[in-house]
Amino acid sequence: MNTLARLKRCASLIACTTALPLMITAAPSHAVAVFDQGFETDTAGMIGNFNRTASGTDGLTSFEGGFHAVATGGYDDNNDYQYAYTRFDGYRDSFPGDYSASVAIFLDTSWAAGSGFDYSVASNGTDGNHQRDFIFHVTQDSSSGQLLVGGNNNSNFAPIENLEAGNHFVVENSGWYLFEHLFRNDGGLLAVDLNLYSSVGDLLFTETRTSAADTIPGDVGGNRYGWFTDISVEGGLAVDAFSLNLPAPVPEPASLALVGLALLAASRFRKH
Repeated sequence: MNTLARLKRCASLIACTTALPLMITAAPSHAVAVFDQGFETDTAGMIGNFNRTASGTDGLTSFEGGFHAVATGGYDDNNDYQYAYTRFDGYRDSFPGDYSASVAIFLDTSWAAGSGFDYSVASNGTDGNHQRDFIFHVTQDSSSGQLLVGGNNNSNFAPIENLEAGNHFVVENSGWYLFEHLFRNDGGLLAVDLNLYSSVGDLLFTETRTSAADTIPGDVGGNRYGWFTDISVEGGLAVDAFSLNLPAPVPEPASLALVGLALLAASRFRKH
C-alpha cells in the first residue's frame, strides 16, 4: 500500500503506526489495522454478495491495487434478501479506545433516480449483543436530481428520499469516496463521527451521533459488523479497501527508555 493510500485509510483522529517513523514522544495512541481487505487475492472476511473484480473492468479503476469488489445487497426483484456484510476480524465486548472503520465506495452521479444504498457499522454491547447501528445513507434524490449523502441510526432497507431535510452532502462528481466511522469516547459516552472524504483525503461531510444510553465502559463494547443493509444501484456497488483500525497502546516509560538505549547503541555501532 502506498503512502497516499495509507493516509486515506487513516484520515481520522487516529494515526497509523506503519505510516509514521518511530518517535519517542508523548503522542496519542497509534492505530493498528486489525482487518484489511482490498480484494487483491480473495474476499476473505466478506460475507454474501461480493464479486471480486479486476481494475479496469467496465472502465472503472480500483481505488487501490489491481482489484476491487462489486457488492449487491438488500431485497432483490423477487423480494428475497441478499446479504453483503463483514464481521471484520470478530466482535468485541469491551471498548478498545477510539477506533475507526472505513471503506472506499464509488459514487456515480448518473445513478437512476430513487436508487442508492445504506451502509452501517454497528457497535457491540458489553453484553455481547447488538448495541446500535450508525448508518450512511446515499440516495439519488428523485425530487432534486442530486446525489445526496446523510447519516443516522436507522435503515428502512430502501433509499431515503428526504436527505435534503437534514444534515447532508451533495455529491457533484463521480468517483471514489472514503466512508469512515470514527468511534470515540466523549466524556463517558460513545460518539460516532460518520465522515466522508474525497479520494485524496479531503473531509467533505460529518454527521455525529450520540445517545445517553451508550455509556463507556458500562454499556458500549467495541465493533460489531459492517453491513450494506440496502443496495439498490443497478449492477451493484463498487467497493474497495475495507479496514478496521484499533488503537495500539502507547509504550510505557520503561519501554521508551529501552528503545532509547537501543537507538543509542545502534548509533555507536555505526561509528565503528
